[in-house]
Amino acid sequence: MGLAMIIHNVEQRSLDWHTLRLGLPTASDFAKIITSTGEPSKSASGYALTLAAELFAGKPLDSWEGNVWTERGRELEEAAISLYKFMNDADVTSVGFVTDDAGAMGCSPDGFVGNDGLIEIKSLKAENHVKTILYYQRHGKCPPDYIQQTQGQMMICERKWCDVVFYHPDLPLLAIRQNHDTVFQVGLSHLIPPLLKERDTILKAIRDYNSGNEPKGKVSVPTDPKKSAPLF
Repeated sequence: MGLAMIIHNVEQRSLDWHTLRLGLPTASDFAKIITSTGEPSKSASGYALTLAAELFAGKPLDSWEGNVWTERGRELEEAAISLYKFMNDADVTSVGFVTDDAGAMGCSPDGFVGNDGLIEIKSLKAENHVKTILYYQRHGKCPPDYIQQTQGQMMICERKWCDVVFYHPDLPLLAIRQNHDTVFQVGLSHLIPPLLKERDTILKAIRDYNSGNEPKGKVSVPTDPKKSAPLF
């Protein structure tokens, strides 16, 4: 599996973006492959089922479109990036979708920062934003919830660090730098091939089942339920 990146210039959440992501393991779901401590996730087989189903259907299935809070986060993203750029005198470049050169996995970071960094915006409810500030004060690091996504993004995009920026318009901005973790990324990269193999095995099984069970001709549906034959 190659790790050189390919940048796809598409608008995030557009039809082209969804098409590129179809059936691919992506950084936002890497927690389904690996835990924050680097162990294989028990959710991997379920994730393989979902990816196979998407490839068979040719479209995202049962995908979570978000809620009022995720929509709010998207609306606040531009403001968060502007504030981050001002406070850090940083050059942030937007990006659509990035894959490794084998097209085996992808990610959609919120931006490239200079030549070495990434930015990932998190706009949380006030309660969770404050919890994150307190966690950082106590532990001096980012909460573990974001490790898989950010390490995966750095691996795919060949970046040395990622600033996870927690933004709430009425509360202090918090930016926590996650540095490249070679051990974690190697562990993650080793879990991708077996996931893809399982996905492809499941996809073949679905296709085999479908090809052997397609209806032969039209099925007549009685309009009068009284005239239909009993099922049992």
